[in-house]
Amino acid sequence: MLCFDILSLYQSYESFKDRRISSSKIFIHSDLLKIMNKYKDICSIIPIGFSIEKREIFKIKWGMGKIKIFIWSQMHGNETTGTKSMFDIFHFFLLKKNCDLVKFLKKKLTIFFIPMLNPDGSEIFQRRNAVNIDLNRDAIRLQSPETKILFQEIEKNKPDILFNLHDQRSIYNVGYKSFNPAILSFLSPSISIKKDVFTISRKKSMGVINFIVEKIHKILPDIGSIGRFSDELYPTATGDNLQKLGYPCVLIESGNYPKDFHKEIIRKYSVLSIITGIYFVSAIENIETDYKSYFSIPKNKNILLDKIYRKVQVYKNETKLLVDIGLMNFEKFDILKKNISIFTKIVDIGDLSDYFAYEELIVKGKKFYGEKGERFPKIGSMEYFKIL
Repeated sequence: MLCFDILSLYQSYESFKDRRISSSKIFIHSDLLKIMNKYKDICSIIPIGFSIEKREIFKIKWGMGKIKIFIWSQMHGNETTGTKSMFDIFHFFLLKKNCDLVKFLKKKLTIFFIPMLNPDGSEIFQRRNAVNIDLNRDAIRLQSPETKILFQEIEKNKPDILFNLHDQRSIYNVGYKSFNPAILSFLSPSISIKKDVFTISRKKSMGVINFIVEKIHKILPDIGSIGRFSDELYPTATGDNLQKLGYPCVLIESGNYPKDFHKEIIRKYSVLSIITGIYFVSAIENIETDYKSYFSIPKNKNILLDKIYRKVQVYKNETKLLVDIGLMNFEKFDILKKNISIFTKIVDIGDLSDYFAYEELIVKGKKFYGEKGERFPKIGSMEYFKIL
């Protein structure tokens, strides 16, 4: 069996990263059309339908092997890391076509990739599609043309395994004892409200995830780790229903890292996790063997804020208190300028000792002064206040 060297891939990533792709989180349909053209000599690029606003949706096919892998990204239009990651992987296939790993994968696998399932949402940096349907909650009614296309293509190609690529909010910490943001999170979607129901399809996706996590742990930075996303059953979700239909589904959530606002570090880890996963599927016959180890991956905890001011002195009438003030960053898309601005709001006030933050400021005893002179904070207020 071919030796898989995750450290070598990690160290060489910058040499095959597709630098034509901007570091901006925005990745729209016109960007896709330009980038795809670069890979027409190594991939088949196949139109497979249209979105509600008549933007063309494509399937990219690479490889000639018997094992079929189906991957899709940007079913949420503002989650672009997976799309960029896959084009980095195609760039790797292009530049390193004569290396042993690429030749091995090409012989063993056929990869089908839908790079932008939700082009209308992508155009306005929006999670949902043009009529505000969440494509990841349309797996029963299949009302949106985009979700219909996904299910039709999966049924047509009968893949052995699925990779569903997403971006994750910055609120997730791995464990609850220290600041440890989820760089990546994984999920083998549930098929039942009963937690102990494991079909062969779910065992397979759990086995793949376990292998990825084992390898990626070897190259993690000092801060940040890998989490397991909630396996709560979502009856209308795409992954849950495809796994019920017998298609092993690996959901990859590209997480967050301190000061990595454009998610370029996260993009690297996303690339390496996908390559690791597809290698495992190509090289190991019984991928479900070690599925139980999936449960040793620590669960994500929703205990992260972007900023916390600790022990701020606030006043209301004659009452004086020391409180923590928690804030989160929010993104606003300018449709004309095609850029994203960040604004920060207060989201929690009180004892936040069970929360961590990307930025913590210990200001014990310093006083709160609001924009209009008020001496106490309000939920939803912008970060226009001062602490002196």
